[in-house]
Amino acid sequence: MFKKVEALNKDTHQNLRFTQIDSFEFASSVLNAPLSASEFLFAARYYPIVFSLENATPQALFTLGQQKNHYVNTDGLWSVPYIPAHIRRYPFILANTGTEESGDKFAVCIDVEAPHFATDQGTPLFTADGNPGDFTQKTMTFLQKFQEELKVTQALCMEMESMKVLVEKKINIEKDGQKIVLGGFRCVDMEKLTALDDSVLAKWVRNGLMGIINLHQLSLGNLKNIA
Repeated sequence: MFKKVEALNKDTHQNLRFTQIDSFEFASSVLNAPLSASEFLFAARYYPIVFSLENATPQALFTLGQQKNHYVNTDGLWSVPYIPAHIRRYPFILANTGTEESGDKFAVCIDVEAPHFATDQGTPLFTADGNPGDFTQKTMTFLQKFQEELKVTQALCMEMESMKVLVEKKINIEKDGQKIVLGGFRCVDMEKLTALDDSVLAKWVRNGLMGIINLHQLSLGNLKNIA
């Protein structure tokens, strides 16, 4: 999705302007998107929500067994009402410039090759005196909030990892007369979940994890839409 990322800089990008465009062609080959907990209620209506193999990060799946985003139609438009924040933030992103010694440090970056940017029209990214404009400041706030929510959500979902209730999911589909097994993601094993101690389940109800699990299970009905 991001082709040429540069740290947003008043010296380099002083004259750059932003225009919102309707096309999501830039996301046509994006296969999934990380989700924060606050997105689950909306995302579960349209996307299968699963968990990554590596770190239990929740993801909205955009395709199954293909290299094309099912939710970007032939006109380049997003085909369902809710668009995940990961997609909405484009062409802006927070990049971690920190080290093991310094810890996490994030810098606002842009995809300078995005069609949203020009020098002759749109909303200026910087004021005449080189300060971030109102639009840029609002964008920075959005990016920071999304990053913080992702971090909190991932930490919460790692509790499922520690209790070993996430299992790799295999989907069997038939294509051109052949049966194909697809995977690469994990789902909650309900038998393992219900076998947990009551104290664990009570904690997950209170901290919101059980709500995430319920919406995840509900969302799996959307797998048929992208199979």
